[in-house]
Amino acid sequence: MEVIVAKTAGFCRGVRNALEVTLEAIQKRKNGEQLCTYGPLIHNKQVLSMLEEKGIREENRIESCAGKHVVIRAHGIPPQERQELHRLGATLLNATCMRVAKVHGIIKQHARKGYHTVIVGDADHAEVIGLMGYAEGRGVVIHDPQQVEELPENWDKVLLVAQTTQNESVFQEIQHRFLKRYPGGIVKNTICGSTHERQEEVRNLCSEVEAMVIVGGYHSGNTLRLAEIARECRVPSYHVETENDLDPVEMSRYTRVGVSAGASTPNWIIRDVVHHLESLQSEHFGLSGRFRKALALLVYGNFFVALAAAMLPPMVQALTGLSKAPGHSSGMAACYAFAMHSLNSYLDRNAIQLNDPARALFYHHWRFAFTGLSVVAVLISLHLAWDIGFLNFLAMAILVALGTLYSLPLELPKRWQKLSVLRMKDIPASKTFSVPFVWACITVLIPHLSELFKSFSVVAYGFGVVFVLVLVRTMLMDLLAVQGDRLGGRETLVVLVGEKRARSFVVVMLGLMLCLLLMGPALGTAGPFALLMSFWVGGYGWYLGISHRYPLKEDPHHEALIESSTIGLGFLALLWNFFTEL
Repeated sequence: MEVIVAKTAGFCRGVRNALEVTLEAIQKRKNGEQLCTYGPLIHNKQVLSMLEEKGIREENRIESCAGKHVVIRAHGIPPQERQELHRLGATLLNATCMRVAKVHGIIKQHARKGYHTVIVGDADHAEVIGLMGYAEGRGVVIHDPQQVEELPENWDKVLLVAQTTQNESVFQEIQHRFLKRYPGGIVKNTICGSTHERQEEVRNLCSEVEAMVIVGGYHSGNTLRLAEIARECRVPSYHVETENDLDPVEMSRYTRVGVSAGASTPNWIIRDVVHHLESLQSEHFGLSGRFRKALALLVYGNFFVALAAAMLPPMVQALTGLSKAPGHSSGMAACYAFAMHSLNSYLDRNAIQLNDPARALFYHHWRFAFTGLSVVAVLISLHLAWDIGFLNFLAMAILVALGTLYSLPLELPKRWQKLSVLRMKDIPASKTFSVPFVWACITVLIPHLSELFKSFSVVAYGFGVVFVLVLVRTMLMDLLAVQGDRLGGRETLVVLVGEKRARSFVVVMLGLMLCLLLMGPALGTAGPFALLMSFWVGGYGWYLGISHRYPLKEDPHHEALIESSTIGLGFLALLWNFFTEL
């Protein structure tokens, strides 16, 4: 089955902001502070259940919020309820979507001038209830163009707005009738641009597919609107919350299916639906389902990571001519990468669960096996370093200690109680820069400590190339995992500066790597293999381009593709080394 995924599927900016406000509140919560949301933060029960596991309770009675830190839901609340929360001694944390807050301001501004407000939306929806609170008692909600004729004719000041997730075509029809009835009326199309883009994409997709699957909460207004639009396009349409809601027998009738999702649907749910649909064909026609599972096992098990790290020493040898114990270097790099990635993946499984529950479950299920394998891998890496020399062993031991402590909480002295628990991973962008630094140390610096002063420029050059190469690889991984990192509070460089700036930074790093590779032979710090490597930069640039257009993040296929670039470069270096030594 061919599955076409809408580019706009998944979290919108308002939902991301609401989650970031909530997760920041969790991180800053002091002992004894009670934290809750007033009503459901967003309309997705899977995300809400994960937040509940992190200690965020949902309160639906305003009295239950007394004295607590209260996150105002993304849909907003009426001003009267806000005032009541203040009266009850609640500390408010505003997670109202900026688009919704803008509509609040429009209604409030016109209500003060005596305007009646007509809201196009669902009267029982949380956002509309909040909007009505700003109309000063002169608001009315409609959802059908016919209802315009039922409005009083004698209103001289009338404002028309929309629930931000309304159907664009319905609003346009209502607007047409509204202006006929009230020629002097004011119309503000307050439908969110993101909502409009999703709806248009669903309309376009419906003309290309045999069926549409809309993923999202059954109580999510914008998701319901997408399902409604798909039905209007006269294609079989299915509104599901998870892949378990799909009937495999019924879906297997189709060969080309479109998938879109509401603004509060996380990527991992969309991805599971897509994988489920794709697997239906494999049950009858091929082995792609088994291949997918095998690939996921290799990625989740960090075997791809280990192989990619092992391929860096032969690349350094081909690039610079440094050849001190290349077999030991590859072994050290592979064992260290496997052990540290396995350990930190397990320790960080709660954050991973917010973006990829299957991966988190995998780490939990195999925790004893990976713990044992990680211990063995660490011992092997230390043994290989000892064989090279004592200083090499000492340097490796320090890196092992730092890698082990990376995700572990450190208890600090009482006088620093405000920082009672601190982890190295909580330092902003630490993951983004620590991984390339450590990999460069293991593959270049530690194996060649004895040559450091004798061939400083060559070692430094090799260190720089590996650092930039692995930095690009890590940034591409961070771009895949950006949603889960936001949800889990992991401050990678991508989260700190945003995806657009992060992509620009990767382009700059690719340019820097190209300059290093082209300048190396001229400076005498690299051989002709550097010119061959320069073509690899184009491969990363190509991947950066296609990943921007791919709507699903953190997929094992994409991770395998990124690691395969380093692995392929390593195998090319092995061939180069073999033929140059003949």
